[in-house]
Amino acid sequence: MTMTNSIQVRVARAEDKDAVLAFCQNTFRWGDYIPHVWDAWLADPTGVLLVATARQQPVAILRAAFLGNGIAWLEGMRVHPAFRRQGIATEMDVHARTVARQRGCRVARLGTSIKNLPAQKTLAGEGYQRVAQFNEWEAEPARVDFASARVATPGDAPAILARWHDSEIRAASHAVAMTRRWRWTAIDAARLHEQIAAGEARVTPRGFMLLLAFDEVDWSALNIHALDGDAETLLTLALAARGEAEYRGYPHVEATLADHAPLNDALARAGYRRAGGMFIYEQEL
Repeated sequence: MTMTNSIQVRVARAEDKDAVLAFCQNTFRWGDYIPHVWDAWLADPTGVLLVATARQQPVAILRAAFLGNGIAWLEGMRVHPAFRRQGIATEMDVHARTVARQRGCRVARLGTSIKNLPAQKTLAGEGYQRVAQFNEWEAEPARVDFASARVATPGDAPAILARWHDSEIRAASHAVAMTRRWRWTAIDAARLHEQIAAGEARVTPRGFMLLLAFDEVDWSALNIHALDGDAETLLTLALAARGEAEYRGYPHVEATLADHAPLNDALARAGYRRAGGMFIYEQEL
């Protein structure tokens, strides 16, 4: 797949790894996750990892993951610092969307930081629509009662799905929520049953939350990635996550939730602090 006379786009190969990781070392202040996912992405048949090359050397990457239901999630866009502002990211996106369309996808979806103004400008120029904002929150564990938020069972799934279907928070979320892999997908029956089976759902009589545990080498936290209920239930569940983190020995509590005034108010009342956020974009293919 030719991009220009000097830049080409093709499917990544195992021998590209060292060159790619060399320009992915300082993407964030803590480094980058690409070294941890490269091998898995390369081997995963449910996605395609693309590279752009200059003089046969990789200078950019982008992956399209095929999530099912006609959705492609675009992730891992990286461009070598010496090759930025040359339109490479735009062309990589065009190629990724072409591949996704050939695989039967109808929608391309991606996320970017609310602080990444250049990316937002580029995405708008490429025809993407911003469909949701997810705020990131953080708090410390706390010795508070969390017994009112019990672990959900499979029998709770119908009520959770019914509540979510009619929720204003669902509408603000564009009906999606973050996953462990930092992709935003729908909370449907299959996903909910999977998370219930993993012990990641909590319920009260008037609400629910989904709670992921991250156990990384250098970071350990509980993350609320879906939360719904009336005002007091939102507060109760947000506090319960802090209490559960203290009980389970997690040093951090996070929340990645839609920008919604009652939800924001409940998190602030529960002692959470805003710490950034993500915009979710989509484009029909």
